Amino acid sequence: MDKLTKYDTIALKERLKVDWTYTSNAIEGNTISLGDTAYIIQYGLTIKGKSIAEHNEVIGHAKAIDLVYEMIKKETINEEDVFLLHKAVQANVVIDVECPMGAYKVVENGRYVKLPDNKAEYVPYPHPDNIPYLMSLWFEAFGKVEELDSFEACVKLYTDMHIGLTAIHPFFDGNGRLARLISNIPLLKSDYLPIIIDNEDREEYIQLLSSYNINAKPLDGSSKTLVEKNEAYRKLKEFFQKQYENTSRVLETIRRAKR
Repeated sequence: MDKLTKYDTIALKERLKVDWTYTSNAIEGNTISLGDTAYIIQYGLTIKGKSIAEHNEVIGHAKAIDLVYEMIKKETINEEDVFLLHKAVQANVVIDVECPMGAYKVVENGRYVKLPDNKAEYVPYPHPDNIPYLMSLWFEAFGKVEELDSFEACVKLYTDMHIGLTAIHPFFDGNGRLARLISNIPLLKSDYLPIIIDNEDREEYIQLLSSYNINAKPLDGSSKTLVEKNEAYRKLKEFFQKQYENTSRVLETIRRAKR
């Protein structure tokens, strides 16, 4: 990005904000289109036929991206930073004590994952009582914000941060969006583009995460490490590295426009 003008850099960041917001929300089921996502972010207006919750998801995610860019200026990220991000990506307009925003979950949760034989298995997430301890491990491992010396090192750290956070699943909702945001801090700090997962690859992404969750030891109050470097981990890292091409194409489009 060093050869871009100030204007082009601003244009790139705005384009990435739209793509990042659209794809991350679409992965979670938001039905607002890419074009309408850009319209909402740019003008703050509503789209006919779309819910308040979906609009709030767009506005909130765009705000969260701005928060991430602020975080790369810091030396460390902490619990308060993560809570701010969580508040931003949540679209709830009604307060629910069982679904706190900007605070760790208070109710047990989990999800069904699809197995190779098309059967489903329920995978529980760590118990709410263990979340503060597990997140302390996460901050200890990933809280330092520093520039890395290679793209490969950034992708590895992105993978570790992403897997670690989604495996802990510290919030009642918004964990995926949060992971896809905060795990990009190493890349942005090191002057790389963010990894933006294409929503067209949603099924592969979910299956890879599910495979890791099934094959990794469950996290609890006795866990000493958050991430297992198994075969599922390797495939996820390769997937994330491949997804970097999405943002590289955006940069190339802007560079071509300058010629």
